[in-house]
Amino acid sequence: MKKNIVLRASEEWTKDDEHKLKSIIIDNFRELLNRSEEEELYWTGTQRDLIELAHIVWESGQILEMNGNPMCFKSIVHHICRVLHVNEPCNPSCVVSEVRSRKNVKSSPLTHRYCNLITQAEISDPMRLEIRRGRRRRLW
Repeated sequence: MKKNIVLRASEEWTKDDEHKLKSIIIDNFRELLNRSEEEELYWTGTQRDLIELAHIVWESGQILEMNGNPMCFKSIVHHICRVLHVNEPCNPSCVVSEVRSRKNVKSSPLTHRYCNLITQAEISDPMRLEIRRGRRRRLW
């Protein structure tokens, strides 16, 4: 049973909250990128949100290739989409551009939504809410 959470848009979060959120996301990606697609983990959120998270991870430069260089954005997207069974976009950079030019006032940036979940709903790891184990159920 899903629990509805009402968040107040007027609440503010600090830079420390944003930093904590990014650290959580990076740690999640570090763990997920080392997993196998056979573990049957599925992303239940939107493809755009996952790509936006991958871009946050890429910007950090904290996920490294075997040679010690930061992993490129396209490679992060490729691996996370494979592990979480999401269709990989042909051009993930275009997805990020579209997300950043979002005109829908009802859709706030992912980091704002996740910060609200951390600070107001006291959910310590909001990204985990979007990952399920087991076969993906068809909705039709």
